[in-house]
Amino acid sequence: MYGNNHRNVITRSVIDQPTSLLGTVFALATLLLLTGCSQEEPVSSSTEEPGRPVRVMQAQTLNTAETLRLPAALRAAERAQLAFLQPGYLAERFVERGQLVRAGEVLATLHNPALQPGVAAAEAQVVEARSRLEQLERDTQRLSELVERNLASDDELEQTRANRDVASAALLQAEARRDEARNQLLDASLRAPFDGRVVELMLEPGDFAAAGQPVLSINGTAQLELELQLPGRLIAGLNKGQTLSVMRSHDGRTTRAELVEIGRAAPGRTAPVIARMDAASADRWQAGDAVYAELEFSGEEVLSIPLTSIVNPGTRYSRAFRVRDQKAEMVAIETGRTLRGWAQVTGPLQAGDLIIVAGQAQLLDGEPVRIID
Repeated sequence: MYGNNHRNVITRSVIDQPTSLLGTVFALATLLLLTGCSQEEPVSSSTEEPGRPVRVMQAQTLNTAETLRLPAALRAAERAQLAFLQPGYLAERFVERGQLVRAGEVLATLHNPALQPGVAAAEAQVVEARSRLEQLERDTQRLSELVERNLASDDELEQTRANRDVASAALLQAEARRDEARNQLLDASLRAPFDGRVVELMLEPGDFAAAGQPVLSINGTAQLELELQLPGRLIAGLNKGQTLSVMRSHDGRTTRAELVEIGRAAPGRTAPVIARMDAASADRWQAGDAVYAELEFSGEEVLSIPLTSIVNPGTRYSRAFRVRDQKAEMVAIETGRTLRGWAQVTGPLQAGDLIIVAGQAQLLDGEPVRIID
């Protein structure tokens, strides 16, 4: 009996051992948990200020005056393409490209067989008309004397006087035709209209020249000018006689020029502006020189904000955020011209207002903000 009891005790101990181990592990885990809960770290107090961080700049009243610098090229103020008024063949050309010429100098001649006979015929008509008029003048004088002696009638005298007046008019017409023929013959010679330089030759001797077809071109040497193309909005700020600065590109030499012509811009296009240099400067400058022209435009004081501050939601109006009482205030604005990174605006803004220039993405109206440097 003793032996059986001993085996039962041993068996119970072996069976109960796993349960005892599980209890021990559970107890240890509970102890560790309680220990961890008792060692809580103290909550640190945050020093960060509330609100989204943004950068700001002040709205400013800026003057819209500006200096516009534009590239241009000098050219002769006097330029001409010379052509014959009558058709024919280029008989002779007396100049070469680049040659200096004087006003009135013959540059080329035209061969037209019909011109010379036309002058001779017109001159013959003048001689005939003058002879007839002289004869009628003598007849009128003779009849006047006969009428005084009652040897001729008044009607005969009046008829002779009428014929004389017709002959006088015919002589005037013949002389006009002769002068026209002579001018046509003179037109067969091209003459320089001013002192200048031959810059282009279009025809060679022997080539056919139609009436009005350019034969050669000449540029004056007395004065230089330049042409600028300006937006229409700037034209209103210019006046004839206004001076501008001109700088030559390759050596930096400067001079002044005066506005002499101000064009008008068609919709969507630029307007031509012509500035002429002083004649005394022509000796030191040449046509074709590349230059820069600087035009100064007066302006007015206009409220402006940085371009980086403008948010455009795709509607008629743009918007910007102004900081007031540490909150972002959305302001509707209309924008105008831009200048040097600033935009002219109209709306409920004033100079000195703090305008958000960075951090406004997804910013809401009335949202707290924090200004950072």
